[in-house]
Amino acid sequence: MKLYFKEILFSLMLASGSNFGQGLNIVPEPVSATLTNDKFVLQNGSDIFLLSDNKDLRKVAEQLKNIIHKRTGFDLNIKNGNSDKGIVIGLSEGSSVKPEGYVLTVNNNLVKISGKDCAGVFYGIESFQEILKRDSIQCYLPGCEVSDYPRYGHRGFMLDASRHFQSVDFVKKVLDVMALLKLNVFHWHLTDDQGWRIESRKYPRLNEIGSYRDSINSVERNGYYTVEEIHDVIQYAKNLHIKIIPEVEMPGHSQAVMDSYPELLCPTNKGGNTYCAGNIKSYEFIKNVLDEVVSIFNTDIIVVGGDERPKGIWEKDSLCKAMIAKQNLANEDLLQNYFMKNICDYISGKGVKTIAWAENLKGGVPENQYVENYYPDVSMESARGGYYTINSNCFYTYFDYPNTSEEKKVKPDWMPVLDLARVYSFNPTPDSLEDASKKFIIGTECALWTEVVMQHDIQFQLFPRILAFSEDAWSPNEKKNYDNFVKRVKEVKPVINSMGFEFDKGGW
Repeated sequence: MKLYFKEILFSLMLASGSNFGQGLNIVPEPVSATLTNDKFVLQNGSDIFLLSDNKDLRKVAEQLKNIIHKRTGFDLNIKNGNSDKGIVIGLSEGSSVKPEGYVLTVNNNLVKISGKDCAGVFYGIESFQEILKRDSIQCYLPGCEVSDYPRYGHRGFMLDASRHFQSVDFVKKVLDVMALLKLNVFHWHLTDDQGWRIESRKYPRLNEIGSYRDSINSVERNGYYTVEEIHDVIQYAKNLHIKIIPEVEMPGHSQAVMDSYPELLCPTNKGGNTYCAGNIKSYEFIKNVLDEVVSIFNTDIIVVGGDERPKGIWEKDSLCKAMIAKQNLANEDLLQNYFMKNICDYISGKGVKTIAWAENLKGGVPENQYVENYYPDVSMESARGGYYTINSNCFYTYFDYPNTSEEKKVKPDWMPVLDLARVYSFNPTPDSLEDASKKFIIGTECALWTEVVMQHDIQFQLFPRILAFSEDAWSPNEKKNYDNFVKRVKEVKPVINSMGFEFDKGGW
């Protein structure tokens, strides 16, 4: 009786009927996909065969088994070996399949998923999940030949947990959707003016004061993630082949730190949000904090902010003026370059790379640092300078911007409308960029800043725009077709709904 009830729910969830999806409806659009007249009927007790006894491959097989159980109620068996019937998964030999790429083949008797690596096999399983269908009597996959791999190695989503704080369970739901859409970097914005969200055992006031600054909206603007919670989220993401990159803001966007440790402010900047770059204690504090953060996240890369430092503060401070003179710098902008280089060289010495927002390229970029851009055209400037660049042009990728002109009425005046079609039109490596510089665009990220977005409303800001972004990041630019994309989104929508998200609102 329980199984029958699950089947009814599943049928309703898929909007019922064999008319659900006349094509493959994979988002993001694969490199190559051919639909055939075959149909693989999925049955309770079917077998999943592993071509090699690889523990990571077995983990992916368990994930496939769990997806099928969740979506159908069926229980499948995992076995070692090969077969011409059932579901077969394995790793590809040779160079024909690219990293993170996969081949998915479906005929009447067999589903075969192979990948260059386990990440590729995993993405093949996510495509399996999207094309899984049900009519009035059976669960099935349409016959197909899919060959696929990503356009970029860095396909990210940045979530701001500082302005409004999200629960661990919610973050995991976001990671699930990222995996479905083949996004592989979760840029976790954890510190800013509004709050410090990482447990610190060396500097407890960061949590006692910096994590609890808002008495008006205490439910969603106060709190922090414990070390144990962070480890839990990291492991969850790792199982989804998602890399978590934490962000610790500096030198500006640091009000939560300054409220906790005001001795790090310039004396002329009481109540401000910026480290004093002339105070040696600022450098000691940041390095100690970063030691802690790198250890907690066990990461080889970290975002160090570097954007929107208030101008005119350092040039009035005696310690900063002394530092400018001592280092023979021309002005406070170059003092920021000195400050950031000092910190980033320290991090690099620990074997950790850095990412910084592209605030001041003219002063040079520290070794082992990637540049992330949100200004239009700055990515091209960065790439032309030979810096590895993540193009996050805000006019295409910032999902706190309003979906529609109606939503714009309740958003800040400076925010432009960013509708679905505009997101979809984004090309992270513009055709106008010279061929020699294109190799320096290593990827792209979309972002959701949460000054005006609470946890429940995140879904309406993300969907369906993050689906459009996933094609910007994964699919060949020449294959993109907006009308086709919208049709596929409507068919994939029930899968997103089944993961606990709505997107009935929005500009599409």
